[in-house]
Amino acid sequence: MDLLRRVLIIQAGVWAACGVAIAVAPGFVLVTLFDLPRLPDQGYVRIAGIFSFCLALLMVLVARRLAELWWFAWAFLIASAGSAIVAALNVLFGLPDGASPLLWWLFAAASTAFTVGLLAGLAKTGTERPPF
Repeated sequence: MDLLRRVLIIQAGVWAACGVAIAVAPGFVLVTLFDLPRLPDQGYVRIAGIFSFCLALLMVLVARRLAELWWFAWAFLIASAGSAIVAALNVLFGLPDGASPLLWWLFAAASTAFTVGLLAGLAKTGTERPPF
């Protein structure tokens, strides 16, 4: 259970920090730091940042109550795996001309690492605890 708890806390920290960054300053983060094209409307990017921060809060909640809620980490695994797939497909097939792939590769790599960590933590925890 310790592995799952550590992965959840680390992922929560990363998702919270990234969420705050794109909610507060999407233009600076996406355009200036990562050389992506400027978007005409960044409202949905800010909303994604807020959702990322809120999902991080839920990760911390589950990590703190892991003995009872460990199986809920499957939701975070699905979010991580889905994010990894979308980021990888976007960098391979969906980048606009002239856009830097750096952010998308970082996103795909981090999401893949969290997916593997969560899967390992769930597998280990699943052998220690009953499913419900």
